[in-house]
Amino acid sequence: MKPILKAIFTFIVALSLLLLLNTKLGSIPPLAKFLDPFHGFWKNAECKKKSRTETLTLDELKGKVEIQFDEQMIPHIFAENNYDLYYAQGYITAKDRLWQLDFQTRFAAGRLSEVIGEKAIDIDTYQRRMGMVYGAENTILEMEKDPKIKEIMGAYTAGINAYIHSLKPADYPIEFKILDYQPEDWKPINSALLLKLMSATLTGGSTQFYMSNILSKYGPDVVKELFPDYPFGEDPIIPKGTQWNFKPIQIPKQPTVLSENTVCNQTTKQMEEGIGSNNWALAGAKTSSGYPMLANDPHLDLTLPSIWYQIQMASNDVNAYGVSIPGAPGIVIGFNANVAWGVTNVDANVMDWYRIKFKDHSQQEYWYDNKWNLVKPRIETIAVRGGKTIVDTVYYTHHGPIVYLNNQKSKNLSQCDNIPVGHALRWIAHDPSNDIRTFYMLNRAKNYTDYRQALANYTAPAQNFIFASVDNDIAITSSGYFPLKWDNQGKFLLDGSDPANDWHGRIPVDQNPTVKNPSRNFVSSANQRPTDATYPYYLNWEFANYERAH
Repeated sequence: MKPILKAIFTFIVALSLLLLLNTKLGSIPPLAKFLDPFHGFWKNAECKKKSRTETLTLDELKGKVEIQFDEQMIPHIFAENNYDLYYAQGYITAKDRLWQLDFQTRFAAGRLSEVIGEKAIDIDTYQRRMGMVYGAENTILEMEKDPKIKEIMGAYTAGINAYIHSLKPADYPIEFKILDYQPEDWKPINSALLLKLMSATLTGGSTQFYMSNILSKYGPDVVKELFPDYPFGEDPIIPKGTQWNFKPIQIPKQPTVLSENTVCNQTTKQMEEGIGSNNWALAGAKTSSGYPMLANDPHLDLTLPSIWYQIQMASNDVNAYGVSIPGAPGIVIGFNANVAWGVTNVDANVMDWYRIKFKDHSQQEYWYDNKWNLVKPRIETIAVRGGKTIVDTVYYTHHGPIVYLNNQKSKNLSQCDNIPVGHALRWIAHDPSNDIRTFYMLNRAKNYTDYRQALANYTAPAQNFIFASVDNDIAITSSGYFPLKWDNQGKFLLDGSDPANDWHGRIPVDQNPTVKNPSRNFVSSANQRPTDATYPYYLNWEFANYERAH
C-alpha cells in the first residue's frame, strides 16, 4: 500500500473511532468523555493525603465557619450562627454525597427516566401514582409556615447549590460521568421528597390485599387462628402493666360489614422481612458510671453509599454529634452534652386501601356517603431521555390517589403485587408535616421535657424514639401520627363508599405509648408490639416477633 493510502486509511480509522467514541449508543454514554484523561474518570482519583481542616470563605456566609475532619474523615462543623451551620452542612454533604443527593430524590420523584431512559418508566410511573410528589408538595408547604425551619431549609439548600456551582464538568462525581448527565440545583422540596422516601421504605408496605385474599379463600375462623390480633407471650416495648395516665377519647364504632366481601383473585406477595432496627437505654442503676447508656442499631437497606452520613454540628446554640440523612438538615440520631436519642420503626398501620365504586366507565365520579363525588385528576408528566414525554393522569378521591385502574399495573415491578386495582390509597405520607422541627429541637434538647416537646411535632414514618439524659432519665415513646381507628381497621381492604371506614382524626399526641424510668431500669425496642392489650387504641395487628427483642 502506498504511503498516501496508508495515511488516508489511518486517518479514516482514527476519525471513525473518534466519532464512535463521542456518540451515545443506546443507553451507553459517549466513551470518549468518560475516558478523557483531563475531564473523564481519571479526574475523580483522590489524593492520598487530604487536609484535615477546611475553612469556608464563601460569599453567602455571615461569619466564620471551620470544618475539621477526624482520622475517619468525619466532618466536624463549627459555625458562629445557625444559618452558616446548616449552609456548611449542605455544602459538605454535597461534597461527599452529591450523586446520592441527586439520584435518591430523582427516584422518589419519579424522574429516573430523565437520566436512564425508557427502562425506568415503570418505576417512575409507580412513584408518581403512589403520590410521592403530591405528599412532598404538601410537606414543603407546611414546613414553610415555620420561619425557623424555612430558614434552615433555605441555608441547607444554598450550601448544596454553592458546592454544585463550584464544579466544572470535569469535577463531577464519577456516577454523573458514567450516566452522562449533570447535577441540577437543589430545591427545598427535594428534602421533603427524601422524607417521603423514608416513609415509603419504613411504612410503604401493606398486607391488606394479601390478608383479604386469605379471608376470601379460607374464611374468618382460619384468619383468626393463623393471624391473631395479639399473639401469645408478647413482650411489648412499653412494659406490661404500665398505667395509662390519660382519659381516652371516643373510639369510632365498627361498621356492620368489616370487609369488602369480594373475592380477590389477583396475585399477592407476602412482605419480606429484613428491614428493622434495635435500640436500648440503661438507667444509671445498671451502669458502672452511674449514668444512663444508650445504643441504637438502625439497620435499614444496605446501600453504597450509606443511608447515613456521620457529622458533628456546633454553633452558638447547638453542639450535637450523630448521623444525618443526606438531603435533610440536622442530625437524626445522636447526642449532645445533655441528652441522647435514637429510633426504631413502629410499624403502625398508616396505609389503607379503599375500594372505589365508579358511576360509569368514564370514572369521573365515585360513590361516597350516599352521593356521587367528583374525582380530582392530577396530571403527571414524565420526561424520558431521548425526547419522549409520557403524560399520565392519576385520579384522586378524598382518600387519596387511585393508584391503578384496570390494565395499568406494571408486570415488571414486584412493588405492584400488593396494590389492589380500583382502590384509593390513604397514606399518612400524603399529609402535611413538619418533621424537621422534631430533629431541630432534639439537637438542642437539654432534658426529658424538651424531648417530649420535640416529639409533638413528629408525623412520619412512625418511630420509637428512645431517650437518655445526664439527669439520669431514660424513656421511650412511640411517636408519629397514629390514625384514630376502630379495632382491626385496615387489616383487610376497606369499602371506600362508607364514611365509617374513614380515618377519624388521630390519637392525641400526648396519649401515644410512652414510658419514663420504668422500674426494670431499662427501655428497649426491636420493632415488636408497642404496648400490651390494655392500651385503649388500635395501632396495628402485625409487628415484628418479640423474640428479637429478647
